[in-house]
Amino acid sequence: MKKPGILKSVFLKNVITLVSGTGIAQVIAIAIYPVLTRIYTPADFGLFALYMSIISISVILATGKYELAIMLPEKQKDADGLLSLSIIINVMVSLVLMILVIFLNKPISRILGNENISPWLYLIPVSTLLVGAFNTLKYYNNRASRFKTITLANIGQSFTNSGVKLLVAPLAPGPAGLISGTVLGQICGFIIFFFKSKTSISGILRGSSKSSLASLAREYSLFPRFNMVQGVINNFSAALPIFLFTQYFSAAIAGFYSLGYAIIYRPMGLVITAFFQVLFQNLIEKHQNKQKILPDIRKFLGRLALVVTAPFIIFLFFAPDIFDFVFGDEWIEAGRYTQLMIPWLFMVCLTMPLSFIPDIFKRQKTAMIIDAVKLVLRLGSLITGIINKDVFLALGLFSGVSALSILYSLLWYFRLVKKADSEK
Repeated sequence: MKKPGILKSVFLKNVITLVSGTGIAQVIAIAIYPVLTRIYTPADFGLFALYMSIISISVILATGKYELAIMLPEKQKDADGLLSLSIIINVMVSLVLMILVIFLNKPISRILGNENISPWLYLIPVSTLLVGAFNTLKYYNNRASRFKTITLANIGQSFTNSGVKLLVAPLAPGPAGLISGTVLGQICGFIIFFFKSKTSISGILRGSSKSSLASLAREYSLFPRFNMVQGVINNFSAALPIFLFTQYFSAAIAGFYSLGYAIIYRPMGLVITAFFQVLFQNLIEKHQNKQKILPDIRKFLGRLALVVTAPFIIFLFFAPDIFDFVFGDEWIEAGRYTQLMIPWLFMVCLTMPLSFIPDIFKRQKTAMIIDAVKLVLRLGSLITGIINKDVFLALGLFSGVSALSILYSLLWYFRLVKKADSEK
């Protein structure tokens, strides 16, 4: 009997499980934006975006990226050890961050270009700890195909996040609701993961010896050496507009940019994350069984392109009108920024679900070099716009070099897979 293809049967069922449940939460999260944009100012969104940009970098350091390796070992005890290793590193890094924030709060605020973030810096270590643990447990549950648990944690996190942002707004001025909603959502997501697997997690942590953890740390050292460095480079690269717009233009302009990015990336992220989690598991299994994976990747990309192309085209032509109608005329500028981001985000959508391919073939060093070159190009594009005092030039160049760099990565992924398949 012919076995079902990767995009049918169990694969599609797992993707639907992740997308359907998480999709409900994401729809609600996006649906409250028209309310949020009438409660919070562009400057509030700009400070919130600065906070989230810091988290996006600190959380990469929090686990040494060992959580990515959880999917790879054939032996379950090695995956258990990597879970323990990730959690231990996460706790240590978060403690170090807390010490730095306590003693260097004011200098850090000045360096970031927005001293209003000073009181919120104390929550950075908390968010780092929670997001690091959430990501680690997500990969561990993904390995075990516990997609319903992942969906439940995502839903709990998103509902709490959205609810608090709306409830706190009338009680506290400024970005308090945006940041507190995010932190409480992170707490909720972690609690769901923890209690759904409390017995196994506590047993794994107690059963992990120092010698076994040290051995695993050495065996998978490519992840902190290359994946972590690559992750820091990539996330810092993506956060550059927030950091530089805050410094050289204004917090409001950073807020316009962050809203446009969020409105496109959140629904897009829902689709690509679900595909990533399921595709990662399936392709690793096929690769370990010496089966060819290039046909599956081609079919996957073709179908993904069919799903996402139409929404991107609509926003490319009508984003300012959409933002004016949905969020209010104060946010038309965010729609113009969104138009410039479309080429870059479209390429992200196609490539992100395949970003694990260098891990499979242990080519993390090359992936890191590609992202380092992309960082330099992005920085140059933004500096050009800053020198000319033109945010549209800065963002347009940033989007263009980003799209071309990601296209190069996609073509490189294909070369890696094609070469590996030819040797099978």
